[in-house]
Amino acid sequence: MIVTTLNRRYAKSFLDLAVEQNSLEQVKDDMVFILEVIESSKELRTMLKSPVISEDKKKAVLEAIIGPSVSVLTNSFIKIILKKGRESQLQGIAHGFRNLYREHHGIEEAVITSAHELTAEQKEDIRAKLKGVTGSAIEIKEIIDPSIIGGVKIRVGDKQYNGSLAYQLDQLKRQFQENQYIADF
Repeated sequence: MIVTTLNRRYAKSFLDLAVEQNSLEQVKDDMVFILEVIESSKELRTMLKSPVISEDKKKAVLEAIIGPSVSVLTNSFIKIILKKGRESQLQGIAHGFRNLYREHHGIEEAVITSAHELTAEQKEDIRAKLKGVTGSAIEIKEIIDPSIIGGVKIRVGDKQYNGSLAYQLDQLKRQFQENQYIADF
């Protein structure tokens, strides 16, 4: 998801407040929870973006769904967002907060795509190797995609390693096509 400048500003302000109030870990957990709730419900995303639904209705829905599970500080922050009419930005703000939290702690996210779920040992092996390369702590996000057949694709920041069997077969196919072209020439 693209985090806008506005999202980042709200996220930065909230991160600074959480650090100041010694609640950073609790607020991080709250924002991850909020992000999971919003991403898992298309209806909630639609409601938050709807200009037709009143602020009071949105507030009531958010209090019912999110309110009991988050800290007082996070509830207050959500009320400010609602009061400012920025509820449609809540998902982006939560993403921005998560990104700033990672920066704050020197953590990089590694997105690992594999055909089958990796074992805990495989994840730890990959994490250790990536930490050696990047010098940062690594948080793993795993995606299962049977179309890659086997192997893994790993993306950390703007760097990507494609060790999938599908990619290797595609490369082999291209080499055969180039060789055929040269043989025909």
